Order: sequence, then structure tokens, then C-alpha cells
Amino acid sequence: MFDKIKYRFQEWWYNFTESVFLEKLRSRYDALSPRDKKLLKNGLVALAVFILVWIMMSMLSGISEKELKIEEARSTITELDVLNDFVEANKLELQKRRSETSGSKYVSLTDLIEKQQVAALINPETRIDLKETPKKDVEKGKFVENIATVKYEKITIRQLVKLLSGIEKNEVFAVISSLKIKRRVDDIRYIDVEFEVLARTPK
Repeated sequence: MFDKIKYRFQEWWYNFTESVFLEKLRSRYDALSPRDKKLLKNGLVALAVFILVWIMMSMLSGISEKELKIEEARSTITELDVLNDFVEANKLELQKRRSETSGSKYVSLTDLIEKQQVAALINPETRIDLKETPKKDVEKGKFVENIATVKYEKITIRQLVKLLSGIEKNEVFAVISSLKIKRRVDDIRYIDVEFEVLARTPK
């Protein structure tokens, strides 16, 4: 197979060197003055160098972009792991708070989420859903419970962390009871997120 390729290349090269077009180029080159020949050679060399540099720069640029995307992906994965740990810790905190007695009163989770959304500098248009269930008595009327489900599209991990922290650190008994995060395919700097906020306060 290699011999066939070599033969075809040699045949192509022979036809090329003996072509009428190349012969015309040779005639025109021979007709040039020594000075013009030198300028032409220098120009061709400069063009070849420019093409080579351009190819190398394009390759390096592509490698740099890939490395940047890989690094951003690694950073996103690390932050997602932190958030998952955050949720697991809050589940334990929720169990602890259920047994506490306090004078806390029922607070609208919608108002709480919207307040912390502003503090986290999240564009309201990125929130595509916010539903809050009516408050209800639980555990034989000892507690009042309400739940809110929230969905955001195209926000940053940093905005999400600030939003969740603001909700958890508020004075009401509100915790993040579930959290789903999906990295966006179109831009790995952003995520789509859906989470549930649960508030349970003693009566």
C-alpha cells in the first residue's frame, strides 16, 4: 500500500513539474531582474513564515481555551460537591429544629426568597418558577409548616451559594430540604437549579 501511495505521489509530482502552468511561471520568473527575484523570494518566505505562525497561534489558542474550559468545569464540580454537603448538613439541622420550641412566627417563604434573591444580585428574570404551599398544621398542631419550590435558569454558583446562605441564616425556621443542580451545556459558567425551602415553626 505504501508503494502505491509513493508511486501516485511521484506521478503527481512529475505531472506538476511538467505542466504548462508551471512552465509559464518559470518563464516569468526567469524574465525577472535579480532585484525582483530577490524581492519575490523574500515575499514568499515572509508569507510562509506568517502562515506558519498563524497556524501555531491558532493551535495554542485552541489549547488554551480547552484548558480554561476544563479548569472551569473542575471548579464547578468542586463547588457542586460543596453544595451537596451543604444540603446534607441542612437535613440534619432540620431534624434538630423540629424538636426546638421557639416564639418564631409564620413568615411567607415567597417574601423571604425574593428578599434574598435581591441580596444575591440575581436577575428576577432568571427565576422561572416560585410556588409556595399554603401553611398547614403538622404533628398534631404543634407546628405550622409551609414549603416553597423555586427554579432558576442561568445563574452562577456564587449567586446560588449567597441565596441559599441568606435563606438559611434568616431569623425564621427555613431550611433547604432538597437541591437539584444542572450545569448548562451552552455556557459552563452558569447552572440551572431547582430547590425546595421548608419552614416549620412552633405554634
